This record gives sequence, structure tokens and C-alpha cells, in this order.
Amino acid sequence: MPISSSSASANDQVAYNEGLLTQIFLHLPAKSLIRCKCVSKQWHFIITSPHFTRLRTPRFNPARGLFLHCSSFMINPFHQFVPFTLENPISAPVHKLSFIDDPSRIRILQSCNGLLLCCSFRVPEPNKNYYVYNPTTQQFVTLLRPGGERQITKVVFGMELAFDPWKSPHYKVICTRRSELDPDHHQIEIYSSETKKWRVSGPPFPARYDIGFAYTGVYWNSAIYWACGATSLRFNVEQEKLEKFSMPCINNEESRVAYYGESCGYLHLVQVYSRQKLTFYNIYEMKTDGTEWLLKYQVNVEDVVDAFPHMIRHYLEPTDWHYFAMAVLLVVRGEKEEDAFMVLHIPRMVIRYNLRDYTFYKLCEFGNTSTQDDNYGFEEEDEDYEVPVTLVSLELDRSSAFQYIESLYSL
Repeated sequence: MPISSSSASANDQVAYNEGLLTQIFLHLPAKSLIRCKCVSKQWHFIITSPHFTRLRTPRFNPARGLFLHCSSFMINPFHQFVPFTLENPISAPVHKLSFIDDPSRIRILQSCNGLLLCCSFRVPEPNKNYYVYNPTTQQFVTLLRPGGERQITKVVFGMELAFDPWKSPHYKVICTRRSELDPDHHQIEIYSSETKKWRVSGPPFPARYDIGFAYTGVYWNSAIYWACGATSLRFNVEQEKLEKFSMPCINNEESRVAYYGESCGYLHLVQVYSRQKLTFYNIYEMKTDGTEWLLKYQVNVEDVVDAFPHMIRHYLEPTDWHYFAMAVLLVVRGEKEEDAFMVLHIPRMVIRYNLRDYTFYKLCEFGNTSTQDDNYGFEEEDEDYEVPVTLVSLELDRSSAFQYIESLYSL
């Protein structure tokens, strides 16, 4: 049947009405919108515009799953995707990081508001490549090396991604490297996606030896946070100002930091409070002005230990920090405060622990065992040689989990 002129006119009104198209696009899932971008320049412009991103995405978009970095010294790295819900779980946005043919393979360094900062896997710094990747759209950018080729031999301590689409349509990458002016000092260099150039920021500065610039940087509220010890560092990206900030009641004899990270606009820190109560977690939340930590939750995960006793390292003393083989991978906030939960890792599995009602369930289970035989280095002729024990180990730690946040941001 031929299309009438009135039908064609109605179709044209829809096809070229930007306001009407925007309302239609707002109701489509991400995969459909990615396909729609290829229909026409107009559709591509609407879907990729910052205005549409703000309409479609709330101020802070809750994470819907996580990527787990799984590797060993014997195999190539791979990333397993784990959805946060068992009912109607979302499918993996990508099955492997093969967006570029990097001969060393690729690992994730950081997740920031829908973008992933990635790098070459186990490659010395002069030859390491860095990438910014959007797993939703599968677009990526290969970053220039800090300072260009003339600084290719400089020692890089860490790279952090700073991206807030509600404040700016551009992202920045913060590089902390050794200063060429003073080898005992550090230097910050900033890459901007707007200028596509690196530039040095501020003078060289001294830093504590135990600040983990490589894997501990967290972007929150316009600043990069490196948490370590009683006093830690943060770098305000907008003001380009480096300053110290306090940690909550850190005492190396009585408490330790089990995790810290950002979720849905909140900065969290998890503290194991006492060597006598290793199943007790204090979960702190930073005030929005960044001045102090507030105690948000107190959780006893003893029920997890009761349900999965294989995590107990019986060969250690119960007061040893490592008596329980358990790691906090994430603290996740949802659209509502009561949706908050922790992601815990114990041998062979990852668990979701809800902070509202203290219920928990397995999100995924690993096929291979996480135990291995070891004889602590004793030789058979040693006088104190004992029968080897089975060591209980973990496949992951808090630097191995990265939130997946849906984003249509175009690189």
C-alpha cells in the first residue's frame, strides 16, 4: 500500500522535530540509542549532546555491575563482568577488552562515571600505553604519553581519571610522576581531553613512601583522593591544589582501612576497628565539603563467616589481621539510600551484603580453587619441619573491582 502524503508529512514532523525526538530517545535503552546514532547526523547530534546526557542520566548514575580483574603471573589478564542483581541481570557490556590490538593485553586501572582508564598489562613504564574507554559505546582514546616523547623515560607513579559529565563535557587524566628537577620529589602533570595536551601543574612536592599512587586514586567531588595513614593527600583538579586531609581514627595497632572509594556521589571508607573484632566494619562517609568523615554504618559480618567457614585461616592466630580471607571490593550506593550494599570477596566467590537488612547472597563463584599447598619454606631435614598446611588465599583485592556505570558519553 502506498504511503499517503499525510502519513509522509507526519513522519517528517517526527523525523525533524528535535524536541519530539529527544522525548522518544529518552525512553530507549542504551544499546538502541547507540544504533540510533548511526541513522543521521541530526540523531547523532541529539544523542551525544551534553543536554541529552543530563536529561537521560540522573546527577549520579548508580552502578549496575562490576568488572573483576582476574590474572596471575602465568596467564593473560581477563575481566569478568558481574551484575549486581540476580533477578533480571544486565548482560555484559563487553566480554573482553579487545578494543585495540595491544600485544601486552589490557587491564583496567580505574572506573570514573562511566569511563574506564586502562593500560598495557605488565609492561615497563617507558612502553606502557594508556587508554580511556567507554564500555557502553565501546569507544576509546589512546592517550599521549606525559610530556611527549622527550619524557618517555620518566618514572610514572600513578594515573587517575577525573570525569564529571554534569560539570564538564571533558575529562582529565592526572599523572603523578618523578620530578626531573628533584628525583626525591613528585610532579603532577594533567592531560585534558579538550586541548589533547599534557601540561605540568604546580611545583614538585615530597610524598610519603607508602602512598599508593598506582592503584589507590579515587575521584570524588572535583578532587583525586589518595588515602594512606592518619593524614593523606588529595588534589583538587579544578583549583589544581594539593592538600592533606584527615582519616577517621586511624591507629595501626587497633584499626586498618579495609576499603575506600566513591559510589553515586558519595566517598566511603571502611575500617576494621579492632584486632579483637575482625568481623566488625565501620563504614564512614565523607561530608560533601570534604572536611570530615561521618560514621554511616556499623556492620558485623560474622554471619558470613558462619555461612562460609572455609574463609577462616586456622593456621593463624584469631587476632591476626589476616585470620579471615575476606576483602571488601566495593561499597555501592543505589538510587535510594536503603539500597546500599557491600561487595565482599572470599575464597572462590563474590558476595553482595545488603547494609539495610544485613542479608547476603552470592553474586558469582569461581571455578578454580583458591587454596594451595605450601610448606612455609621448611626443608625436610629441618628440625622444626611440620606437615604442610593448606593456605587460604584470595583471587582479588580492592584494586581488582571496577564499577560499571552506563554512559553514552562520546569519546
